Amino acid sequence: MSNVVVNNMDTAWTSSDSTVLQVTVDKQTFFVEGMASNHIVASPDALNAFAEFVPSNPLDLTQFDELRFWISGDRQADASTTSPFYLEFSYIDAGDTAGEEHRWFVPVNQVNTWEQRRIGIQNDRRSAIVRFRFTCLTSLPFDCYVAELLAVFEEMLFDLEQALITLLENQVALPHLTNIALSQTANPGDTQIVVPLNQDFNVGNRLLIQGGSSGSEAHDVVTVTPTTVAGTTTLAFGPNDKVVGTLTAGTATVSVIVPVIVEAPPQQMQAPNPAMVLTLRDIREDLERTVYFTQRDSFRSRGILTVCSIRPAARAYLIDYQVTVIAPTRRQQAFIQTLLPQRLSMDVGLRVNGITSPVSFLPPPEPTLDERRLGLLSPIYIRIGTHLETAPRQELPGVQQTIIETAPLDAPLDQEGIVLKL
Repeated sequence: MSNVVVNNMDTAWTSSDSTVLQVTVDKQTFFVEGMASNHIVASPDALNAFAEFVPSNPLDLTQFDELRFWISGDRQADASTTSPFYLEFSYIDAGDTAGEEHRWFVPVNQVNTWEQRRIGIQNDRRSAIVRFRFTCLTSLPFDCYVAELLAVFEEMLFDLEQALITLLENQVALPHLTNIALSQTANPGDTQIVVPLNQDFNVGNRLLIQGGSSGSEAHDVVTVTPTTVAGTTTLAFGPNDKVVGTLTAGTATVSVIVPVIVEAPPQQMQAPNPAMVLTLRDIREDLERTVYFTQRDSFRSRGILTVCSIRPAARAYLIDYQVTVIAPTRRQQAFIQTLLPQRLSMDVGLRVNGITSPVSFLPPPEPTLDERRLGLLSPIYIRIGTHLETAPRQELPGVQQTIIETAPLDAPLDQEGIVLKL
């Protein structure tokens, strides 16, 4: 797993003093449809007040090296004398020793604009986190929104593929094959289920059965037996593919799912039917999207200094995939193929580790144009833009002031200067 949702912000964090620091849930402002944010409003008396989230169990984030969240604030915060940091993000680990702290300042570069903050935690204790906080650092009033707290360990290809799988598998609901109630109760150990007469089921279908006593179950169909007189269809599984819980007639439901399978040549692959098969075709650097600047994040105090982590900007890449839709009927195949441009449009993009990556469709490679003939599959080709970090973070003190001095050539010690305090 390359990321985990620490908190999706659909529940208000607990305010230490709601009279000066109000925290509510907002389901309209965050730019990602269907996701929520915490709306934090601080009064001038909110110094040291905080909003807190306590996990039900200590969180072990040792396999992740970065925390990410989105913020939109009405006041700029860049550590200058005119725009100081006014909000701090922190967490507490159950194993912390005396004086050990995990605290970072939260920059706001542009007001009323969603910005993702990234915090490097690779050198911090994080095996048993028991609370997270946003703390007010000044007496400045502010109004901000915070959304989608993630723990991340970047793996470019794996992250893309998992995002594709999650997006596509959760969207396909085949007509006449979704949420069908069982006609007969199936018991633990059975290798078949019975549903109302339905001619759309096929051998090779992968079924998701919900509403059973043991939760959701997945099974693969090996035989389909329609019985017109009885008005039923029997779906049988393999001898070792047994029902786990009690599936009560009229309560348990069955759906044909369309799994997304990532092909790993040269391994031979057995796919359910229907399915979507992803095949990696190309990786190349996108020089037009690659930028050259120094990234700065993870602002925190080290004694009297404010430090930050720096590293070169991430390199931009284009990743091409072939998507092959396997289905027992052309109607199902066309239905799934139609969903692809709906779910992977340039307007929507693909969210990977909290960031939206651009998606576009490509024409087929030239060799396939001349080789198409009856019986061959017709893949769909997509291109995803993403980024890859190529250097580790390095922690450096932040610049606190700039001194400009000048002197005549014949009197180099007779200096005059300007001091800019940031």
